[in-house]
Order: sequence, then C-alpha cells, then structure tokens
Amino acid sequence: MSEEITEQENPEQESERFVDGDSDTIIDTAKRLVWLKQDTWQMSKKWMNQRQTKEFAVSLNRKRFAGFSNWRIPTAEEAKSLFDKKLQNKDNMGQEIYIPTLFEPGCGFLCWTSDVRHNIQGVRISFRKGVMMYDDIFRISRGTTRLVRNIDKKDD
Repeated sequence: MSEEITEQENPEQESERFVDGDSDTIIDTAKRLVWLKQDTWQMSKKWMNQRQTKEFAVSLNRKRFAGFSNWRIPTAEEAKSLFDKKLQNKDNMGQEIYIPTLFEPGCGFLCWTSDVRHNIQGVRISFRKGVMMYDDIFRISRGTTRLVRNIDKKDD
C-alpha cells in the first residue's frame, strides 16, 4: 500500500502553526501537539523497528525527558500532517525532505507511526515523497520516528 499525502491546505499559516517550545521541542499550535526536534535516530544513533521506537519512548518517559512522561510515537495522521511540499529540510543523507525547518536537519526520512494492521504491518511515512506505506513492524531498515505528546489542559 502506498498513498500520496496532500500538501497542507493553508501554507501561509504554516509559519504560525509550528513554534519553538524549548531547546528540545516544537509546538504544533493547530494540532495541540508537542514534537521532539530530533527523531529517534538523531537521539540514539541507531535505526529501530516500530517496537523499538515504542520502547525508546518508554525510556524517555521514565527519565521525564523535557519534563514530561507522556511521549509516544505519532499516529499516521499526525505524522503525515508534518509533510508539506512547500517546506524544505534535509535528511541524514543530505536529501530533501518536506517538513518544517524547526526540526533539526539530519533526521531519517521514513517515520514509523503507531498505526498497525494484522498485528504485523506498521504504517511508515516518507518525508521525501509524501507517501504512506506498510512495513513489517520488526524491520529495522532506516527505521526511525519522531516522538510526540498531546498538550494537556494543565500544560496551557
């Protein structure tokens, strides 16, 4: 399965949508999410399968990374909301990816999500081509994710 991701509907509002949270985070004001600026590959220097990215989130939660303990891997819809062909960044191979420039360049271009079908196929988003694809959740091949958390009322 491969599905094209459409561009954001209001690109002129994109610069207002993503704002710096602190040295480690970016706030998505439209979706009320907080994203880590670095993906799991940038943070660990290891490629991971989907299960390992979940375990990585658990380890950051134990440490209360950036002051919080509710980091998780994004849903497919959340991850694909980062893709916008009008935005340009660079992945770890120096190639163009289309996510906000507030995210640190040098990340992986394939992003694991929490979406799974048949208990074995996870959804990955390509920030190079803007497609979603299914892949074996135990496959490590250039596996990474960008951890996210919801903004709670008490965080406002």
